[in-house]
Amino acid sequence: MFDFGFMEILLVCVVALVVLGPEKLPRLVRTLGQWVGRGRAMMKQMQQQLENEARNLDMKERREKIQRELALLQGDPVEKKAAQKSLPLKDVESP
Repeated sequence: MFDFGFMEILLVCVVALVVLGPEKLPRLVRTLGQWVGRGRAMMKQMQQQLENEARNLDMKERREKIQRELALLQGDPVEKKAAQKSLPLKDVESP
């Protein structure tokens, strides 16, 4: 994502050491590390939630398709018409 080389990182560290001094630098690095850890944890949690939602949506679509196919097999005329309208033409078998 960021294209930092070794020299750029070294330059930032030297400037931070000069500006902040050796007393405040460890506390700053610790705080920065905590923020990065929290950010990673939030991103991981969001990714898991998105994967769960995608899985739930896929299962819902599969369940609806199976219910339409069952209605067709059972020969229910009301649900048969509704199922035929919602199914693509290639999925509906002609008698």
